[in-house]
Amino acid sequence: NTIAALPIAAAAPVAAAQTLDAELIELGTRFEPLVDRYYVARKPWARAMVAAHAEHDREFRTPAGLDYEYSPEMIKALVDSCERSGTSEADDALSAIHEEMEPLANAINKAPVNSIEGLRAKALVAFWEVAPEGADDTEFSFEDAYPFQQLFTAVAELCGLKGKMAATGYKLPD
Repeated sequence: NTIAALPIAAAAPVAAAQTLDAELIELGTRFEPLVDRYYVARKPWARAMVAAHAEHDREFRTPAGLDYEYSPEMIKALVDSCERSGTSEADDALSAIHEEMEPLANAINKAPVNSIEGLRAKALVAFWEVAPEGADDTEFSFEDAYPFQQLFTAVAELCGLKGKMAATGYKLPD
């Protein structure tokens, strides 16, 4: 426990911050195992999706100028490939976890933060939101600024900079 290692005078503000963040910390505690489940479920989905697209690409070479507009025949073939590879089943599992996570992530993002433990909950949401976008992606996705806006706002709030930033006349993201 972090508080046990602090001098008594320093432990009081930490304990007060944790008390203020009790709901946020509890949300993070519920969210964390879902993040783990999400990343575990993403692996079979990604493998199945890559296999389905490889099968589809062998059957239908994408003609130049097609611009990713598949014919009805190509769409049906891709759906069939997804069924054979297990993509649809894996996608259902991933979607079910996502549906559980989304309301918790929204609540975590909306909550004010006063402690490192509360900031950790917000960082877990950013960790989930930077999941690789494509099935064959091997890196986290940093294309969307939203997770970082949320995390930056939380850091500014925790570090006592929110008032200073508001004094500039500029607004932090909601």
